[in-house]
Amino acid sequence: MSNQSSDNNKRIAKNTLLLYFRMLFMMVVSLYTSRVVLDKLGVSDFGIYNVVGGIVTMLGFLNGSMSNAVQRFLSFELGRDNKEGVSRIFNVSLQAHGGIAVFVFVVMKIAGVWYLNTYMNIPPDRLEAANWALQCSLITTLFSIVQVPYNAIIIAKEQMGIYAYISILEVALKLLIVYLLVIVNFDKLKMYSVLIMIVSIGIMMIYRLYCIRKYEEARFRLTKDWNMLKQLLSFASWNMLGEMAWVLTGQGVNIILNFFFGPVVNAAKGLAEQVNGAVNRFVLSFQMAANPQLIKDYAAGQYQEMKTLLYRSIRFSYFLLFVLSLPLILKMDYILHLWLKEVPKYAVGFCQLVLVGTMIANLSNQMTQIARAHGKIRNFELIVAFFLLLNFPLSYIVLKLGASPLATMEVYCGVQTALLFVRLKLTGKRIQMTCWDYVKNVLIRVALVTLASLIVPISICWIIGNTFMDFIIVCVSALLSVCLCTYLLGMNKNERVIVSTALLKVVRKLI
Repeated sequence: MSNQSSDNNKRIAKNTLLLYFRMLFMMVVSLYTSRVVLDKLGVSDFGIYNVVGGIVTMLGFLNGSMSNAVQRFLSFELGRDNKEGVSRIFNVSLQAHGGIAVFVFVVMKIAGVWYLNTYMNIPPDRLEAANWALQCSLITTLFSIVQVPYNAIIIAKEQMGIYAYISILEVALKLLIVYLLVIVNFDKLKMYSVLIMIVSIGIMMIYRLYCIRKYEEARFRLTKDWNMLKQLLSFASWNMLGEMAWVLTGQGVNIILNFFFGPVVNAAKGLAEQVNGAVNRFVLSFQMAANPQLIKDYAAGQYQEMKTLLYRSIRFSYFLLFVLSLPLILKMDYILHLWLKEVPKYAVGFCQLVLVGTMIANLSNQMTQIARAHGKIRNFELIVAFFLLLNFPLSYIVLKLGASPLATMEVYCGVQTALLFVRLKLTGKRIQMTCWDYVKNVLIRVALVTLASLIVPISICWIIGNTFMDFIIVCVSALLSVCLCTYLLGMNKNERVIVSTALLKVVRKLI
């Protein structure tokens, strides 16, 4: 292994640990605050907040597409060690995001307010509070749009430590929100919407000040570079298809569920998304640390190093998600009744299926980075968007035929399975990666670990009961089973040596 490759791996490992600390801290507090918020808002208001926030998110594909474009171009220029190029991209993208924020504001003030007050399935006495939630979500979204270039430059420079530190403040403020919900006698939905908006904007401003003080490239200068703007918009315009498809997959299906079943089912799906988000953040931490290096390797023409990192990143992302998800899936009913005072109908099924769908999606999501590194993404985004968009009409059809709300998640799992092979076919030729390479280095190992790891925890679940101690036994057995199978079946020889060496160093330090 070259010194440069070793340094890259160490930097990725360091950044992953920093982001893991952040996510662990945020997950614990998030699960606690979700319990209190659901209790204080009530199932109906909790569902209203989730679906109303989804209306604003419906335009999030504009912001997401530009965010991916900025991230790609910044990482590419850093891979070429072009400081002036980084500054130019940052300033052009900041101006572009300002334009997007104005567009979103105008559309939501007209179409969003009209849809909320005309077609949303919301009790009449809660319509005013729902409008408060919509306005607060809109203001937060406008700030987050303009924030994108600042976050992108932190990630591209792989300075992840700041996320861990600021997260402590963010978590403390969210705990304060929960405390205020308990003691203040005011409309809970209105108050929660306003407080979340204030905290979100405050945290974004701290990140912005950090970037301005630390990075010279992040200091705004009016830049008229139409060629760079054209490249950003060209890349983003095709990427927008994929982002729009993701929005319809998530928030679009939420609106369909609201149409058929009302806010109570939205509350169940909202809880599932919070559980999934808490678990998936750990995997996203690893991927966030690895993604910039994938693009930099491509920019430097180091295709073999990139493929090695891609295989490793996909496998370990899956294993990390699997070790967290397995005990949750097996004991979800017990966990939700332990966690919440009132468990919405369908919440258990939604939580289990969304975790399964996310595990399937993680087997191919990072292939998108290869397409973005290549730059020519039109065909990739068109085809992937087509498959993702199937979630929306298929969900509507199955619900129209009288299916359970859970059928929408089964549709999602099926679409993600198809996308695994679609993304593999589309990206393989760009980096000389055959289907067999991927199957051999990723799918076979993943399948072996999954099947072997299930035997002991499932057997224990059949034997034991449903007490807290039984839950602990299942968690420990799942953890040990997945970790052992990952080490023996999921890693290659070099990876086992790296892990063994790292563990020995930790043991020596402890001794």
